[in-house]
Amino acid sequence: MAPTLQFEAGAVAENYRRYLEPVLFAPWAERLVAHAGVMRGDVVVDLASGTGAAARAAAHAAGSGGRVIATDISARMLGFVQRAVRPGSAPIDVLVGSAVALDLPDQSADVVLCQQGLQFMEDYQAVVRECYRVLRPRGVIAVAVWAAGERLDPFDAFADALSTDDRAFSNSTVTMSVLAVVDALCLGGFSDITTGTHRLVVRWPTLDAEIAALFGTPFGPLVERMDEPERAELLSTLRGILGQGGERTFDHLTTSVFGRGIRPAAAA
Repeated sequence: MAPTLQFEAGAVAENYRRYLEPVLFAPWAERLVAHAGVMRGDVVVDLASGTGAAARAAAHAAGSGGRVIATDISARMLGFVQRAVRPGSAPIDVLVGSAVALDLPDQSADVVLCQQGLQFMEDYQAVVRECYRVLRPRGVIAVAVWAAGERLDPFDAFADALSTDDRAFSNSTVTMSVLAVVDALCLGGFSDITTGTHRLVVRWPTLDAEIAALFGTPFGPLVERMDEPERAELLSTLRGILGQGGERTFDHLTTSVFGRGIRPAAAA
């Protein structure tokens, strides 16, 4: 008999922090911070910070002389940001608010990061312009988005399992192409733009942990509202897709588009 799946009901942020961040978002955050070139003493704004994987990575890179501002529309997500900060890291402040109206002064940051958030913004060009506003001249913006046209598991597996004759789910709306990232940065006023695809293999420690990651996604509340037989059937289907009929986990190749730009020294 399969072990009982453990997750925290009604707690997307908690399940995201427990099941998604350590395996998927924390390793990607380290890559994004390195790609941005965060330096000791930098002031860094982490946009759409979520539970803070990129904010903590940036704080470690900036050191005790730096500062990180983690901002998100979800206060519940931001409640996890300051947990497990490594010794010697920059202090992290949290800021709840919209990405198009940051409560930050003009030209007050050295780096703006956005990991897997830009593609969710209704007007991401307005978001990029706001990033331009808060960056100092020669300041850096670095974004990561899931790459369009690439398989994205376990999220695609979640969508496949939830899709029926009466409803269909797709993760295509949470991806962006290289060209779309270039356009966003160009229209935002940035120069010296570089983009490219990056790949990272991830693997959950147990099949239960991988399936429980479902409850840290926007699909989670939908699944929790199902009656027990329907939910049990769905989780069994997921176990078959992700575990391929067994209890072991498998490697997933995840692909992101990284974009980096610089605010020109002269006003544009």
